[in-house]
Amino acid sequence: MEKSEFSSQLLQNETALKKLAFRLTSNSQDAADLHQETLFKALEYRNYYKNGTNIAPWLYVIMRNIFINMFRRKKRSLKLFQTVSDKMENRIDLSYGIENNVGAILLQIEKLPSILKTPLVLCVEGYKYTEIAELLDKPLGTIKSRIFFARKVLKNTIGRD
Repeated sequence: MEKSEFSSQLLQNETALKKLAFRLTSNSQDAADLHQETLFKALEYRNYYKNGTNIAPWLYVIMRNIFINMFRRKKRSLKLFQTVSDKMENRIDLSYGIENNVGAILLQIEKLPSILKTPLVLCVEGYKYTEIAELLDKPLGTIKSRIFFARKVLKNTIGRD
């Protein structure tokens, strides 16, 4: 199938995709993100679309899978945030000045080069190494080593302060 023909079929289904995205998320911003990600994935994987079949169900499956993955990431991220928050509250009660230590860590993360900072931040947000590798279009080993080195740099710089 030609790219222009595929694109026109995508545009014909765009309104239905937007409605489905809003029904899934119940939030206009999340729906817009889900819709955009679905179109991106559809274009990225258009070679897997079987010519002559109905494109709508194919697009719905893509959207559903993206929605499920987004939900899982948010759930993991919320759990991580809650765990970190709980630990921080416990530490704040036990030791004076922990807020400054957290601030120092965040400052050091911001100082990291982007090739180290991006995978580390995604890891902290709850993404799996394989998901990070896919998102950044890098080999899994590269992602693992970048996260390892980012942690090592943070440990050394924070340990010196």
